[in-house]
Amino acid sequence: MTDPSPPLRQPVRDPRAAEAPRDRELHLLVGLTKASKFIEIGPAHNPLVPRSAGWNSFSLDHATRADLIAKYAGDPAVDPTRIEEVDFVWHGGSLTDAVPAEHHGTFDGFIASHVIEHTTDVVRFLQAARTLLRPEGVVVLAVPDKRKCFDFYRNPSTTADAILAYEEKRDRHDVRTHLDYGLRIAKKGGFPAWFESDTQPAELVCGIDVAWQMLGYRDVRDYVDVHNWVFVPASFELMMLELGQLGFLDLRVESLTEMPDTEFLVRLRPGTDTIDPAETQLRRRGLLERMLIELADQTRQIAGSPLAVPPPDSSRPGACARWRRWLAAGPWRRRVSL
Repeated sequence: MTDPSPPLRQPVRDPRAAEAPRDRELHLLVGLTKASKFIEIGPAHNPLVPRSAGWNSFSLDHATRADLIAKYAGDPAVDPTRIEEVDFVWHGGSLTDAVPAEHHGTFDGFIASHVIEHTTDVVRFLQAARTLLRPEGVVVLAVPDKRKCFDFYRNPSTTADAILAYEEKRDRHDVRTHLDYGLRIAKKGGFPAWFESDTQPAELVCGIDVAWQMLGYRDVRDYVDVHNWVFVPASFELMMLELGQLGFLDLRVESLTEMPDTEFLVRLRPGTDTIDPAETQLRRRGLLERMLIELADQTRQIAGSPLAVPPPDSSRPGACARWRRWLAAGPWRRRVSL
């Protein structure tokens, strides 16, 4: 049985991409310094805060450094020297089980770049982040935006989905997730991620018969990686609001920054907003309306739609080449089993 997911190693095409890596890092690490204590989840070969660069960082991954080097052996886009020693190896359950208790509540930053979408239980993942943070700490996330990546045709995940996964203590993706993923993943021009102004058609990666393969995962106990959680910015913010107000999470959105391609960047702080039921309803409705607007905005990428936009200027191939080098070693290459 083969994994139908596309190889997440290819770049996006856009002249604006040359500035993206630097701007991204500024957004993610604002207010933090090399002296801050970090835990980075699943950094593999592209850590955001590498110890080798002087950051006070600890890493948690699903395998040791030696195992990760073996995993990527022969991959020309991976520099094995960038894979650092893994401090905490996670073998399942809560992330907190992999981190010694003396570190709980001591981290200034919890970093997860293109990890949250792979988790089987997003509530427990974020509960663990809160447990590991200091009261003044920050959760830093880079999250795929379904409008700008291979989740293009998939529907946003809901709070109901998150609660159900939590109640079931889910540690493997369910067969519905595999079916939805296999039947809906798409690429543009052979690329798994793109800029919002790209009007190439999003071509389905798999034929309809992939459904039979996906059904076969019902009987597979090993973790099989897919994007489990699918978001646009407003749907993510709505899920955080609702999970917080329901008491599942003690985290709130401090900031959410949309990037022109691939992803949006999120910072979460401990605590939930104290608001009355009427205000909760107003916020929920506002986010639901914004989510519909964001989904409608996605149709700008479809040639011939009422909101279609012209293709971007592609007159700077040098910038595109720099972006290829960055993304080849970037978050889309990561296949973290968390």
